[in-house]
Amino acid sequence: MGIEPAEVKIGLGRAAGNPALFALALQGESVGDAAEEVLDKWLAVVTVSSVEADLLAAKALEAIKNDTSRSVDATSSEHSASSNNLLLGSSSVARQLLAARHLADQSPEIAIELFTQAPSKWEFVIRSQLKRLQDSPEAQELVRGLTSGTESNAQRGALLVSDLPIINSAVHRDKIADLALQIVEQGNLPTSSRVEAGRVLSSLHDPRDLQILASVPAGKFLMGSNTHPNSQPIHEVSLKSFRIGVYPVVNRDYLTFTEATNRAWRSPHSTAPGKRNHPATDLTWHDANAYCEWLTSHWLACDRINKNELVRLPTEAEWERAARGDLQETSTSNPTYPWGTVWHHDAANSEETGPNAPCTVGLFPTHASPYGCLDMTGQVWEWCSTLWGDDMATPSLRYPYDEDDGREVPTAPAAMRRVLRGGCFSSSALKASCAYRGSLEPAGYWRGNGFRIVVARR
Repeated sequence: MGIEPAEVKIGLGRAAGNPALFALALQGESVGDAAEEVLDKWLAVVTVSSVEADLLAAKALEAIKNDTSRSVDATSSEHSASSNNLLLGSSSVARQLLAARHLADQSPEIAIELFTQAPSKWEFVIRSQLKRLQDSPEAQELVRGLTSGTESNAQRGALLVSDLPIINSAVHRDKIADLALQIVEQGNLPTSSRVEAGRVLSSLHDPRDLQILASVPAGKFLMGSNTHPNSQPIHEVSLKSFRIGVYPVVNRDYLTFTEATNRAWRSPHSTAPGKRNHPATDLTWHDANAYCEWLTSHWLACDRINKNELVRLPTEAEWERAARGDLQETSTSNPTYPWGTVWHHDAANSEETGPNAPCTVGLFPTHASPYGCLDMTGQVWEWCSTLWGDDMATPSLRYPYDEDDGREVPTAPAAMRRVLRGGCFSSSALKASCAYRGSLEPAGYWRGNGFRIVVARR
């Protein structure tokens, strides 16, 4: 037919990746870069006038209001009747896009009221409406309305508009950043919403001090667990006081170190705007120690620690003490967790939570350890100073823990693994616990391991 395959662009756009929109893109002969473009070109083909298109959009809005997928009787043509059946029957995406098209010509107050009544029901529709309104006064009014009202609705509204160009104004950015911070610190919204809020907060500016330390007093505690042979026996350990990071070291802070020292870093996410407040990963045990040495000098210079203190990795005994405090296993031999002895599937970034990747630190504030530490289970495996041995399955240095038996020496053969603690985003309830012991060669690294710091006397 004289048309080269490379010239055919219909249905190849990003929005057309949705099967329902792909069908509309083919019929409307559109590339499909934006959902709104797909819909408008489709309407131009299947309706005989702008009046008919507007009527179809209005009917779509009413159908969503009534929570029904009934097809609407067409009054103008057989072609339009089949369009109604498709959009208002089988294609919920198209129905929502039609409703957004109609709302774009109405007062912003209508959309604000709909969102107030049922936020989750109208999120997609109102996002599409805002894309149509772009940076108009109506869009500004709509954003102000969406980020006001009840605390919960304002927070959801902030997430709804967070990645739209309209938030580039300072007023909107500051309001959305404040609401995203609320979501993270309160921990009330579903995990997926908190993950998104963390990304938004990172992109706009996370004002939290992510290097803040928690104090752990001197004393004795019961270390170990009966849930795994490598964690046995349960035994008493005595420790001096120390301070430990409330959070694992995050990308933005580790990046400061690499920029100051020119140390190589293999992480593909080291400078990603939405991941500045994620745990720093893809780090070897040597990388973690180098950071601690650098931070010791840096904090001494700015009087954050005194000359008798240093920054280092925690021993595994210190790590476990910070994670569990005085919590003890129950008679049923369930593992201990920072929040208690009963597993909560939504208490940490673990296998059951869903992200399957590191996320913003501090998203589970209601499940802190007894000393206020967050993200100690799940999220990322954390390096400890302690030696494990050269066998992945069984430690050479078994319990009882004794810091003077050679397990805390700073140098060892390359094959001697170091202890990892806490599990990661893909860990089960057994591993994402206070006492489970993992390990890795000191030169090993991957996206599921990071570290947190300890400040202790020299």
